[in-house]
Order: sequence, then C-alpha cells, then structure tokens
Amino acid sequence: MRQVSETVDVLVVGGGTAGHIAAIQAARAGVTTSVVEAGTMLGGTMTAGGVWMPNHFFTQTGPVVQGIPWELYTASKEAEGLPIPDYRRRRPVETPGYYSYISVPVYAAVAEAAAVAAGVVLHYHEFVAEIRADGDWWEVVSLGRGVRRTTRCRELIDASGDSDAVRALGLRTTRSEVSQPGTLQYQFAGIEFEQLWKEEVQTLYEEAMADGTLRKGDWAYANMEPFIYYLRHGGHNGTHIYDADTSDADGQTRADVEGRERMLRMFRFVRERIPGAERASIRYMAPFALARETYHTVGEYTVVRDDFVRATRFDDAVCNAFNYIDLHSQEVGCEVSFIDDPDAIPTVPFRALVPEGSRRITVAGRNVSANRIAFAGIRAQCTCMAMGQATGAAAALAVQRGVASRDVPAADIVALTVEHGAVRPS
Repeated sequence: MRQVSETVDVLVVGGGTAGHIAAIQAARAGVTTSVVEAGTMLGGTMTAGGVWMPNHFFTQTGPVVQGIPWELYTASKEAEGLPIPDYRRRRPVETPGYYSYISVPVYAAVAEAAAVAAGVVLHYHEFVAEIRADGDWWEVVSLGRGVRRTTRCRELIDASGDSDAVRALGLRTTRSEVSQPGTLQYQFAGIEFEQLWKEEVQTLYEEAMADGTLRKGDWAYANMEPFIYYLRHGGHNGTHIYDADTSDADGQTRADVEGRERMLRMFRFVRERIPGAERASIRYMAPFALARETYHTVGEYTVVRDDFVRATRFDDAVCNAFNYIDLHSQEVGCEVSFIDDPDAIPTVPFRALVPEGSRRITVAGRNVSANRIAFAGIRAQCTCMAMGQATGAAAALAVQRGVASRDVPAADIVALTVEHGAVRPS
C-alpha cells in the first residue's frame, strides 16, 4: 500500500451536501483545503444519493439560503440551458416552500469544477480510519484502494453525515431511540398516466397490501397521500427502509439489500397489476441506500423542538433553516408540519456545530446537534448546505487568526458568508 503524507489548513470529512460547500467556502477564503470522500462525486444525498431536490432556497416571503449553494444551483441550470426559476412568480398554495430540482450529473460536475477552481484537493474513494491530536494539529489517516494517506491539518470539518470524525475522536454522540427510516431512491418510467384512475389504483394497492404482495414501507406516504401520487412520481423518494443504519459497512449493506428488494417488489406489482403500467421500466436507481439519521453530535448546544417551531433568535445564529418539520417514522409514515407565521424563519446556532468540549473541529449537515423533532427540520438539504458554508468560513477564519474555530465570533462567520453571497440569518 502506497504511503502518502499531506499538510493542509482545513480537512473536510465527507464531500456531501454540507461538505462540498464547506470546502469551497474555506478554499475561497484563502486557506488550503482538502476533502476525503468515500464516494465518487460531490453532493452526497442530492447527487449520488438520488434526492435531486436541494430544497428550499426560498419561502413565501423571500430567500432563506443563497450564497455558494444558490450559485452552484444556478450554474447547473445554466449548464443545462434552462432558465433560473423566478420564485416570485410561484403560488405556494399547498406548501410555503419552493421545490428546486437538479440534474445529478450536471450538478456533480459543476460542483466539482467549482471546488477544483477554488483550489480544493479532492480525494475520492477514501474513508477516515484514524484521527489523533498533535498539539494544535490533527493527524488524519484515510484509507483507499492502494493508498494510506496521512493528512496534517489545523481544522477539521465533520460533514460525514454519521459523525465519523467525532466518533473517531471519542467525542460525545447520541442516537434517537427510534430513528427515522432510510430510503433507496429509484424512479419508474413508461407509465401511461391517462389510464390511471385514482380510486382504482388505490383499491389495487390496498388489495396488494392485504394479500402480502406489498409490505409496509414499500410506499412510505400511505398515511398522507393516495397511491396515485406514488405512480405520478414514478416511486421516487417513496420507500422506507426501517432501522437503516449506514454508519458502517455492514449497516450500509443491509440497507442496500432491503432497498433493492423493496424496489423490485414494487416494480413487479406495478407492471403486473396496474392498468397502463405494463410497459413500465426502471429509469433510475441510486447506487446505495440512504439513512435520514444515525449518530448526532452532542454540541455545545442542542437545538430542540421549541427552538425550531418558535424560531428562537440565537445570538450566535450562522444560517437559516426552512420553516417546516419533515418527520418520518415506521409507525405513521410521514408527518409534515409548517410554522404558521411565514416570517418566522428558524436558524442554526454556531454552538450546535461545535462538538461539546472540542477544539478545532466543527460539524455540518446531518451531524448537527439537535433533538429528533428539531432535526427533522434542520436536515433539509438547503440548510445542510448553509451549515457547510458557515463551518467553511469558521475554519478559514480560525486558521488565519491562529485560534480554534470555536473561538471565532458568529458575527464574523456570518460576515464572511454574506461576503460570499449568503443570506444573513433572520
């Protein structure tokens, strides 16, 4: 195995929804930055994971998240030759948010080009194996096929989604007693929608559930939407995988196997029993299943439900969150609730991105310190991207000032992100 040594100012663990934004922000702020990413591309859940909806950039009253996330989104639209959506023309009757869709290959390539242009060093196909402190430096060992890399860095950003770096350091984490189900993203095509009748397909679905052809979780939103909704969306983002734990290889394998089993069961049912779906095909399948939550970092502050629904004004807020809670469960399915006041925008405090008792490490994305209900709102992809930009700014400022990231004032973090186009927290 080839031994490689590197030294950078900032190392981002995970190039996913939060991590790729964190890396670009840190590098653009003038510090050397690298990313260790176990997968094949940047973007994580929204690209390789197949949830190609980085919602929500806007509420009814204005922008919630902008900055580098919006820049990459609009750049990907321009690369597709599509107009940038004018959200002022939308009429959010059913939801106060505006859904934003990306082309996975286009966005992944655009994000990668932006990272390379900023000077980010990318290491795909590697995972973090060991981390140890050496004075004011971290030594991080990552492993890939044929490579054992040792990276020395001043600041760490854990954007792994599963608190990988935090756990490797023995810092505190927590898990919900009942975690939200995971999912495998796929999409059917070739359904002749003019042949679908709402009540007929609902009856066929209920018969299949009763006779065991289908199982609970194959259609995750049965508690809130009729089965025709599943068909019109081609099944995309419509399946639950119970007890999905993707924080290690064995758990990821189990989730992958169950996800594909559920997909195939649904595909057979749709083709064999739904009139107009005889020619259906599987247009897309993500390469791996996703978890909605696994290990939460225990931060210097834990965001709780009341903080979220009351839009608590934190003195150290570094970014906005969107104003709805999207909670999935095995018992119910999916429960969505919105904050009544459209002007009440929840925010994320910097303390929730600083692991308890730590120095020179921050977290972003699904690693955020939040309880189950608040987390169900904060985990939205745009919020994860905004958290990434905030931690990238914090790490860069810390390196430049010769202090630990936890000691950088939140106002300075916000000022830097705003300089790079972000929205000032509400």
